[in-house]
Amino acid sequence: MNLVDRYQELRREATVLAGKPADIPQRAAILHEIFLDSKGNHGFAEIATHGALWGFRFFETTGTLGNLISYRYFYNKKEMRYRHGLLQTFADGFKTANRSVFIDTYSNYYFTKECGAETGAETILEPELFDALRQICAAAKTGELLAASVRRRLFQTTLQWEQETTVAPKVKEEIAKFDCPILKRLVLKPFVRFSYFPRFKLFWFKNFSDTDERIRNAHECFEIAEKVGWTRVFAALEKYEVLDKDFFREPLDFARQLKEKLLLQTV
Repeated sequence: MNLVDRYQELRREATVLAGKPADIPQRAAILHEIFLDSKGNHGFAEIATHGALWGFRFFETTGTLGNLISYRYFYNKKEMRYRHGLLQTFADGFKTANRSVFIDTYSNYYFTKECGAETGAETILEPELFDALRQICAAAKTGELLAASVRRRLFQTTLQWEQETTVAPKVKEEIAKFDCPILKRLVLKPFVRFSYFPRFKLFWFKNFSDTDERIRNAHECFEIAEKVGWTRVFAALEKYEVLDKDFFREPLDFARQLKEKLLLQTV
C-alpha cells in the first residue's frame, strides 16, 4: 500500500472512531490515548481533550449558556425554546469542529508514527506539522519525555496548524448563522475554565471567533498544565463528569478496547 492510500485508510479509521458529532466522550478517551502513546510528548492531544469536554458542558442547552438562557427567558417559554434552538445549532457546530480536530489529530499522529521514516512521507502532511509529529513519535519510540521547551514548541506547531486549518473556518461559519445579538455576544464572549486550572483562574474571551485569541489562550492552557503537572491534568478530566468511570481506572486499556469495539462494528 502506498503512503497516500495508507494515510487515507487512517483517516477512514479515524472517522469511524470519531463517531457522530455528539460522541465527544469517545473522542476524548482516544485523544488521551494518543497523549499516553506519545509518552506525554503530544501535549496538544491532552489539551484538546479538555477543550472538547469543556465545550460539551458549556455550549449545551443543558449547560452553562443554556442555563443562562433559561433564567433570562423563564417568563416566556416560546422565546426560551427559540434561544435554546439557536444555541443548540452552535453546539452542534462545535461538536462537528471537534470531530474534525479528532480526525486530523488521530490520522496525522498514527500516520507519522507508522510511516514517518519512509521516503516520501514528508509530502503527505504540511512540512512543519510533519516535522513536529516526527519529533514526537521519535521520542515516544524510545520512551523519552522531551524537554518542556521542546514540547512547548511542538505544541505551538500542532495547535497553530489545527486552529488555522480546521477550527477557524468552522467557528466563523457557525457564528455567521446567528441573528440574535444577545446570544451572539454570549457565544463570542465565553469564560473558559478547564478543570485543572488553579482556583479563580479562567479566560474571558473578548471574541471567541478570533483565531489569535484562541491560540494565545491555548498556549496559556499548556503553561498551566506544565505548572500543575500532567498527572493532575489527567485526573481533572473526571471533574467534567462526562467520561466513563472505568476510563479512569485503566485509561489506556479502556481506550484501546473502545477502539477495537468501534472498528469491529464496521466490519
